[in-house]
Amino acid sequence: MRLGAILGAVAAAVLALASPAAAESFHFVALGDTAYTLPRDLPTYDALIQRINKAKPAFSIHVGDTWGAMPCTEESHKYALGQFAKFDHPLVYTPGDNEWTDCRKPEIIEAYHRFVAGKATAQDMGLLGPARTFDGAFSSYGFADPVGGLKLIRRLYFDKPQSLGQRTMPLTRQTDVTPTVVTAENTRWEKGGVVFATVSVPGSGNGFTLNDEARAREAVARNRANVEWIKAAFAEAKAQNAKAVVLSLQAGMFVDGRGGDFTNRQIRGGSDGPFYWIVYAIRDEGAKFGKPVLLINGDFHDLVIDRPFMVSQGEEKPPLYANITRLQVYGAPELKAVQVNVDTETPWVFSFQPLYN
Repeated sequence: MRLGAILGAVAAAVLALASPAAAESFHFVALGDTAYTLPRDLPTYDALIQRINKAKPAFSIHVGDTWGAMPCTEESHKYALGQFAKFDHPLVYTPGDNEWTDCRKPEIIEAYHRFVAGKATAQDMGLLGPARTFDGAFSSYGFADPVGGLKLIRRLYFDKPQSLGQRTMPLTRQTDVTPTVVTAENTRWEKGGVVFATVSVPGSGNGFTLNDEARAREAVARNRANVEWIKAAFAEAKAQNAKAVVLSLQAGMFVDGRGGDFTNRQIRGGSDGPFYWIVYAIRDEGAKFGKPVLLINGDFHDLVIDRPFMVSQGEEKPPLYANITRLQVYGAPELKAVQVNVDTETPWVFSFQPLYN
C-alpha cells in the first residue's frame, strides 16, 4: 500500500473513533396491573399481548400486579409466567404488592370472592369477620407469609440473569454486582444509549409494617438495597455517558397535594414514610445526572404522564428536577399498555402513545 493510502486509512480510522456513535431510535412497551378478574379478563389480556407483539417493541416492562386476588402459590405464579411466555420479545418484570405483600390465605381469598359475588355463606363471614377488628388486623390475620412469597418470586422469576419472554435478553441483577444482598429482582440493562433499571418498590406501603418484625426487617434491608441500586444505575449512566435513564417500579409514590419545596406532588406516606427515601434518591441522583429521566410505575390503575418532582423557583429561575418525567400506566379494568418511543437525538428523548385493541 502506498504512503498516501496508508495515511488516508489512518485518518479515516481516527475520524471514526472520534465521531459519536449514531443515535438509535427504538420503542418499548410499559404495562401493569393486568387481568384482575379471572377468567373474565383473560381474553382481553391475551388480545393486549397480541397487540403488543404486533407493535414489535425492543422489550416490554411489566410493573407488577399480575393478578388481583389470587393465592400467592407456585401454581398462581406459573399462570403469570405462562402469560409472560406469550410475549414474543424480552419481558422485564418487577413484582407488585398483589404477588407478595398482600398475600392472603387461600381460604380467605375464596371467602372474599364469594362475598363480592353476593354468595357468601355464614362460614365465609366467620372467616372474614376477624380481619375487620383491631385485634385481627394487628395480628395480620389472614395473611400468608409475605416474606416467603417474595422468596418464591425470586426463585421462580429471577434465578437467571436474563429477562422473561419468548426471546430473552441479558440483565444485570443486583445480586450479580453485590452478592451480599438478596434483591435479585433489581435488574439493569442498556439499550441505544439509555440505561434501564427496575427497583423493588411495591405498593401497599412498600411492604413495611409496624406490627410484624420479620416484614419490617425485610423492608428496611430491601429499601437500603433499592437506594444503592438507584445510585448504581445513575453511576452506570454517567460512566457510559448515557443520554437518559429509565427507572421502573410498581408503587404509585405520589398523591394529590403539594409537596412544598421538596417535590411538586405530595409523597405518599409523607416525610420519612415508606416511599420517602426512594423519592429522595431518585430526585437527587436525577438532578445530578441532569439529562432526561423517566420513572415508570403502576399501582393506581390510571394513565398519568407528569413531572411530580418538579419544584418551581419562580419566574426568574428554571424549575428544579424538571428533567424527571413520570409515566403511570393503565390498570385493570382498563387492560391497556403504553408504547414509549425513544429518540436520543431529541432533547426530550421520550414520547408516548396508548396501545390497545
